Amino acid sequence: MLRLGMVLCCALLFMSKAFAVEFEVYQSSYQPLNLAFLMASEDMYSAQAAEITEVVTKDLDASRSFQSLDPLSFLVNAQDVWGHVDYADWRIIGTDVLVTSQLSKQGAAWVANIKIHQPFSQKLLAEESITQKGGVLNQTFAHRIADYIYHQQTGLPSYFTSQIVFVHKEKGLSQLMMMSHDGKNIQTVGKGFSLLLSPDLAPDRAHIVLNTYVKGRPRLEFFDIQTAKRQVFAQFKGLNSAPEFSPDGRFVAAALSYTGNSEIHIYDIAKKKWEQFTHNSAIDTTPTWSPDGKWIAFTSNRNGSPQIYRKPIGGGKAERISLEANYNTSPVWAPIGDRIAFVTKKGWEYAIATVHVDGTGLRYLATGQRIESPTWSPNGQIVLYSAEVYGKKHIYSVPIWGGEAKRMTPRNLDASDPTWVR
Repeated sequence: MLRLGMVLCCALLFMSKAFAVEFEVYQSSYQPLNLAFLMASEDMYSAQAAEITEVVTKDLDASRSFQSLDPLSFLVNAQDVWGHVDYADWRIIGTDVLVTSQLSKQGAAWVANIKIHQPFSQKLLAEESITQKGGVLNQTFAHRIADYIYHQQTGLPSYFTSQIVFVHKEKGLSQLMMMSHDGKNIQTVGKGFSLLLSPDLAPDRAHIVLNTYVKGRPRLEFFDIQTAKRQVFAQFKGLNSAPEFSPDGRFVAAALSYTGNSEIHIYDIAKKKWEQFTHNSAIDTTPTWSPDGKWIAFTSNRNGSPQIYRKPIGGGKAERISLEANYNTSPVWAPIGDRIAFVTKKGWEYAIATVHVDGTGLRYLATGQRIESPTWSPNGQIVLYSAEVYGKKHIYSVPIWGGEAKRMTPRNLDASDPTWVR
């Protein structure tokens, strides 16, 4: 039987590759802005300035909204351009955004003075001083600089100081991990779980809600990041899965099956009380809250196949919003409320897709094997997901306008179930 399963898996893998392009991945006409970032400093701080420059340009490049120009193409150096900007020098190499900066030490504080120029408009867009207290520079300082540039140029909130929670599996155990937005600074938050799924970080960033398994039985827990204490709040007979905090942190939505079939329930954290939200003979699971807390979207097979529905918290009829394909699951609401990302399947291939909340505007963003667990960047411009490659799961990122999906986690690290801090 095992051999038969392996043969079938190999056959499916072959067919998946043979039919690798069954639908078009969404591509907009958007082109990233050409960025030139220069940081001047006294000679004694040149190493720190170089490190900040590297982090800032990598941050902005990772957003896919910017593309850093090769410094070898610059016609002037950082010190000269800080004192005087000749916009013609930058237009000639196609610079859309010019950032001049100066790093200095003032007492015990580091100060970065930032000026953002638009060479083709021949104007100074914005300027700011960013400060870090303490003698040793950290990468958060550079991320804050990138945040400022991103916001001033795009008008959108940035996310370079944000973090991502995910699950790492090794030697039969699961570990709760956290990393920075760029896949760096990976650290273990909790370890020793026999099985761990679907972590979600509370708005207060102090607690994580988890779907864990103990002796083969599922349960839901709150995990305190600082103390590593675990508090069980659901261990009903049957399914206990897919928990997600409400935007205000007062409630948790989850799928429970103690009523006889899987339904969406809502847990009032203060009252320690569950209330059933969906009432249907089908399987309802994977709930996700709208940013205003007025809706929950979820997966249901009430029409015969897994599809995405949304239902108002105040009561009313569930509306189907996945209008194509026979397999749509794992919805997650965008933080600005305009779209929902989910996992879909067409033909032999899995994909990450998004739709408007009324089901229109379907976009396929990326395809792959065993795609799972989409999650949005805090500003709604990037979608993360996990996918399996050669038996190991990795976390990938793709912009909402489509493009190349890029692996974020190390090749030797099994990583899944990402959730971006909202």
